[in-house]
Amino acid sequence: MVQAEVLAGENVSFPLCISFIIAEMADAEAYPEITYGAEVPERLTTDKMEKKMKKVIKEGGKKGVEIEGAADMGGLQFFITSVLEPEADLDMLVETMRAMNATSDPTEEERKGGSGKVGKTIFCCTDEAITMVAYVPAEHQEKCNAKEWLINTVTETLRGGNDRVGDAKAMAEKLVESCEGKEASFAKAKIEKNGDLALFPLKMKDACINHGYAYLKARGLFPDGDDDDDDEMVFGDEDMDGCEW
Repeated sequence: MVQAEVLAGENVSFPLCISFIIAEMADAEAYPEITYGAEVPERLTTDKMEKKMKKVIKEGGKKGVEIEGAADMGGLQFFITSVLEPEADLDMLVETMRAMNATSDPTEEERKGGSGKVGKTIFCCTDEAITMVAYVPAEHQEKCNAKEWLINTVTETLRGGNDRVGDAKAMAEKLVESCEGKEASFAKAKIEKNGDLALFPLKMKDACINHGYAYLKARGLFPDGDDDDDDEMVFGDEDMDGCEW
């Protein structure tokens, strides 16, 4: 048996030494245990929705891998990104987030998820509505609360020079939802098209991005650069095509 001189000069078998090192590395890289406080809605589990949900989960899993790689390369702790498959369905967007944060299996031919250590807001924008889901891992929750982050984003987006909304913050607090005990880690919101209030989702996309990043910058959680730089950090399907991490 090969011997290795480790741990204060004591002799430890080489296999045991390697196992010890691997265990220490695994602990250092432990993946967060993520709960959202709500089960998958039954309507999304029906046979009728199976084909659509496979597309939603696949998009989320792929995006999770891309975010994980981009975060590792850029040293970033937060992202704001768009997706397409959920369309105006907020429940589907929550499932996209679950897929993004799912534990990635490195033995799989096509890795999925793996971005649970990265805080993010994801959104999906159609002509009828803009849906948003925010997630913050435990290690960042002292500086960034998911529900507060999303309320701020929605408030500023509604405000946006629009005097028809009235009390934008009060409206945002009604629109943004979470689950009891999960407010720091998870929140969701949906702003529907309303001509009377001059709310047009397709025109809100850039505002959501900019206000979301402004909240992070104020807390030192995102590099403070020019607004143009923010756009470069928003990864939608058109940005990620052809990228490999």
